[in-house]
This record gives sequence, C-alpha cells and structure tokens, in this order.
Amino acid sequence: MDLKLFEARLKALGAALDRWPEDEAEAALHLLTTSEAAQDLFAQVTAQDIGVFDEPGGDLSPLADRIARNL
Repeated sequence: MDLKLFEARLKALGAALDRWPEDEAEAALHLLTTSEAAQDLFAQVTAQDIGVFDEPGGDLSPLADRIARNL
C-alpha cells in the first residue's frame, strides 16, 4: 500500500483499522511501521475523528507518540 491509497482508505473507512478489509488493514499497519508520513496522516485523521481539532491549540504529539509505540 502506498501513502496515496492509505490516505484514500483513511478518508473512506476512518482510522479504526478493524473496520478495514483484513488485507488492507495489514498493509496499512506495515506502512505505519515504515512511514513517518503515514503515521502523521493517521494521527491527523484519528484526531479529527475524536474532535481534537475543534479545540484551539490541540497538540498531536502525544497522540502520534502513543500510536507509534503501539505499532
């Protein structure tokens, strides 16, 4: 999976990888372990899903760190 497809799937299916088709979820996890850009994108979409961007000054660094530790 490349970053462009990953972004399209994130927009269509959301950040909960358990809702993705199994093969695509596995490919996304692989991309997340190898691509900082994918990690940043995943953090942004996750934050949007939980409304972090509605709060002024939301710092995504802790979320990105937590995601990276769980990969």
